[in-house]
Amino acid sequence: MVMNFLERELNKTGDPRDKARGSDIPLPNPESLSTIKEFSPETKEALEKEGYLIYSLTGKSIKDLKKEGMKFWSTWHEKYPDFETKPSIYSEVAFNPKHLFLPNSNNKTLAQQEKFVECFSQKLGQKIKGVKAIIGEAPDYVELTFNHLKRTSERLFGKNYNYDYSRAKTPTVGSNVAVVGYFSAALGLDVDYWFHGESHGDVWIAPLVVPA
Repeated sequence: MVMNFLERELNKTGDPRDKARGSDIPLPNPESLSTIKEFSPETKEALEKEGYLIYSLTGKSIKDLKKEGMKFWSTWHEKYPDFETKPSIYSEVAFNPKHLFLPNSNNKTLAQQEKFVECFSQKLGQKIKGVKAIIGEAPDYVELTFNHLKRTSERLFGKNYNYDYSRAKTPTVGSNVAVVGYFSAALGLDVDYWFHGESHGDVWIAPLVVPA
């Protein structure tokens, strides 16, 4: 798992990223519109027939969700308010809980994973009109995970998903980007970071389907 790997490396060498972590996180860009971008009724019906669940993301940040009592077992981001206050998108998103991760998308760099998502998006768009697939930002996956927990009592990135992670597009420092996963019933959700240009067996892509 990502966390276990990082802990082993930190015990050996310390973490040179700590001095700079968060230094190049861009300031959050507030949505110009607070309305939720929605799928058409026809698109919703087509997605649901294919096993997708649809949720509304409403611009909530990690900080917002912590205030609501949502549990996180990662703490490093508490020192970086720009990261913790970055909002999720204002949009409906869809995902298939039976196929959360794109097959064979682990052990890939972010650039390789982006190509996987492009291919998936093209194929899905040919099948279901009015949609595209994206790699989300960290707060998108976080809000989606807790929305799904509230609706179904199922923990995305939990036991049923081997406690694996999805890489997000949100930068942390340098070539590192956020990863979201390892949702422990006791400890909460982990928001960690991994190298932009490196792969890992626990780091997959969970594509988010949004209105095109």
